[in-house]
Amino acid sequence: MRNQPAAEQIEAKYRCLSPLMDERMRRQWAAAESCAYGWGGVEAVSGAIRMSPNTIRKGLAELMARESNPQALIDSRLRKEGGGRKRCSEADPGLLEHWNGWSSR
Repeated sequence: MRNQPAAEQIEAKYRCLSPLMDERMRRQWAAAESCAYGWGGVEAVSGAIRMSPNTIRKGLAELMARESNPQALIDSRLRKEGGGRKRCSEADPGLLEHWNGWSSR
């Protein structure tokens, strides 16, 4: 990293703000910080806050997309619909019947 005091400042800002941000905001903040840093900013921010450079680049793409259409990311979901683990009752439809029979004993 070319400027250690700058990296420490980036890390300090991130540490203060990260509890207040969701994952999209963290990604976009890191992208904005890398732009402010200048040449080598993605690597500098990545090293300072231990975030993947690919995540920061995704944030840069989102910031550029927001310039052309400001409402696009504000109105969109944080994650794709249907993501995450399925309910156990969906994976095993007989589970609730079995559980109800067991709990009445």
